[in-house]
Amino acid sequence: MSDRIRLAALALDSDSPPEAELLISAARDALTLGELVLGERLARGAMAMGAGFAAALPLAHSLAWQGRGTEAEAVLGPIDTSSLGEFDLLLWCLPRSANLFWMLGRPDEAASVMASVRARLTHPAAVNLLDALEAMFAVYAAQPAAATASIYEVIDSPVALPLAKAWAGASGALATAYLGRFDEVPSFAERGLAAAAESETGLLRFTIGLGQVYTQTMSGELTAAEELARHYVDFAEMQQPGRSLGGVLLGRVLFVKGSLAAAETEFRQAAAVLEGTGYSWAFLSAAFLCQSLAALGRAADAREELVRAERLFGANTEVFRSDLELTRAWVAASESDTRRAIAHARAGADAAAGSELLAQEAVCLYLATRFGDATTAPRLAELAEWVPSALIRAAAAHARALADGDGAALDTIAGKVEEAGALLSAADAAAQAAAAHANAGNRRAELASTANAKRLADLCGATTPALAVVAKPLPLTEREREVASMVALGLSNKEIADRLVVSVRTVEGHIYRSCTKLNVADRAALADAVRVGSK
Repeated sequence: MSDRIRLAALALDSDSPPEAELLISAARDALTLGELVLGERLARGAMAMGAGFAAALPLAHSLAWQGRGTEAEAVLGPIDTSSLGEFDLLLWCLPRSANLFWMLGRPDEAASVMASVRARLTHPAAVNLLDALEAMFAVYAAQPAAATASIYEVIDSPVALPLAKAWAGASGALATAYLGRFDEVPSFAERGLAAAAESETGLLRFTIGLGQVYTQTMSGELTAAEELARHYVDFAEMQQPGRSLGGVLLGRVLFVKGSLAAAETEFRQAAAVLEGTGYSWAFLSAAFLCQSLAALGRAADAREELVRAERLFGANTEVFRSDLELTRAWVAASESDTRRAIAHARAGADAAAGSELLAQEAVCLYLATRFGDATTAPRLAELAEWVPSALIRAAAAHARALADGDGAALDTIAGKVEEAGALLSAADAAAQAAAAHANAGNRRAELASTANAKRLADLCGATTPALAVVAKPLPLTEREREVASMVALGLSNKEIADRLVVSVRTVEGHIYRSCTKLNVADRAALADAVRVGSK
């Protein structure tokens, strides 16, 4: 396929241009591989040779996928469809409807175009194609459960064309992932990717990737999720918008792993490229960038990015409403408004539940838990029973331990979540463990949990409501801190006195006052406190 594309491109620049049919075929191949700019160039070459309708289709596809929706509509809108055959009519309808729905944000017009075309269809394969696109629209309109039956009919149909199976695979992978039906995602992904390799819908593979990466992340397979995301990045070969779509996938995994600075870089680059394209990914890149900035403690930057995310959200991204509420929750948290942060996380959970997005409901409730909501345990326990997810099981255990004020259980959860690679969640669990130990009067355990939380927070560069509680400096004078630091190094009172050229009694006085200020009982606990304070 790549060879055919290159030959056609070379011939287009030669003194003996190729036949229009060759250019059209090469343009379709370019779209299959996601080479949108080259696809546009080849299609325009065919148009210049008078190829008309046959060249207009790949041209419109390439323009729409590049986010140039107005130009794509200018190509497709004026075409007289009255004399088109059934399949040509459908091949005109699909890119135009998709362009109206996503790039131009006019879903009602898209539905009208599809309804008028459906009345003229009789062939089962043609009907399958239209059903596949309508199912994708339904998924993005937050009706994924209702759409899955139609998706299965298309992808299982013996007469469905590769184009229809590609749409069905993409919508099925995304829908079942957000619904929490993770065992269904691999089959949709496998069949959808195979179909995408045979049709002019190369970029649909990134939507499939969104479902795959989400599934692996929720399953606690973060290493595999990162490897898969990097595969999608590599596939794009730095071509846009594919590179940015892959960057969103990679950034999301990095965020969950707590690599916040690296995640910010991916999201920022993607947001810059996708701004104004009409892609639903433009909203995702802005929303996830906002969350990263908030988690890094950059409240003003996060607030600014939230404005963009809210502007990019619309009827064609309704399935991501819970992600919008999560973004608002992170911004509120960065502004130290924990009550509002929890309210937004709960609103996201309600929105997800209303569309039967059980996995996403759990994600929202987990964030509310990490922000201090101690009422989420019953629902998370139910979701952990229904959805096969290591992350949701950890969330349910976290919520129960928080509700019970069980510091030891929260410490255990922090360790397990860290082992899975989710450092940011582990930091919150450790910080909440420190608070639980403090409430129980267990100063030594509090100091150990605080040290763990600060260590994890430093690895992430994060600031969250739970971490803010344990970030307070130790209330010691400079000399008291100096003495306590030597205690932490294991020096005896005599050794400290010798180093500071003071009496042992003076050293003992500094240690006594430090223990009193920190409410610790002995030298060992004082050493723990100093190690925490130095983090």
